[in-house]
Amino acid sequence: MLSVNALIQEAAELCAMTGLGEAVDGTLAASCLNLLNRTIAKLNNDNYFSSCLETVDINAAGEVQFKVLEEGEAVPEGQVVVNMEPPEAIVGVSRKVGIRWLQLYGSNPQDMASVRSMTLPSHYCYQVFTETTPHDHTPHNRLVGKLSLNGTGRADLKIFMNKRIPTLKLTDAIPISPLYHDAILYSLAEMMCIQFKLTDYQPEINREKNAALAMIDRNTLNNRMMENGTRLSTSWDRAYYDGLAGDGLAIE
Repeated sequence: MLSVNALIQEAAELCAMTGLGEAVDGTLAASCLNLLNRTIAKLNNDNYFSSCLETVDINAAGEVQFKVLEEGEAVPEGQVVVNMEPPEAIVGVSRKVGIRWLQLYGSNPQDMASVRSMTLPSHYCYQVFTETTPHDHTPHNRLVGKLSLNGTGRADLKIFMNKRIPTLKLTDAIPISPLYHDAILYSLAEMMCIQFKLTDYQPEINREKNAALAMIDRNTLNNRMMENGTRLSTSWDRAYYDGLAGDGLAIE
């Protein structure tokens, strides 16, 4: 795992904001910590952390919501809710067909409205919004992730998503492999150059960042299946067996 303090110290030295071995503390440390949290969230959203992919298995139709429920909060009848912080992104969704999982197609709300809905799901889209909690005494806003499916027939689903990395403190260790050290370090240093207007250092740091990200692309290519995997081509026999299995079966 990587030390938050050590990363901020190295990045500050790269940008000549401190001398070698000089501690980063106070307001500067707090500002750099915010930049580090933003850096990690961005790299996670770009699927660079191959170890941060997780899945949820659920039976649902139409819509699945992700939100943190309050103590004693009941889920309205007919809704399917996963009690967790909304994922940063939905990487993929699959529907169980017999003994295998059929990959659904990512879409957008406008296209979803134009496809037939009286079927088992074949398309999905994901969005995040805020809502007010139902607690009577201390209502507050919370994030809600909504996974929309075009089919109204219930199905067993496997949802692939980016695991949310918690907000870090200065004394924390980042729960990822040291392989990502340079990628995080130079990405953080570049954001510090932008934040503090250190234009003289930015071009060189940007080159080092791109080299570190390219190294991750090479080393983790086989581990980033959702990004780099090839979709199996459709053939007549696959279409035949999909028909036998009930793919696209209309629910009238």
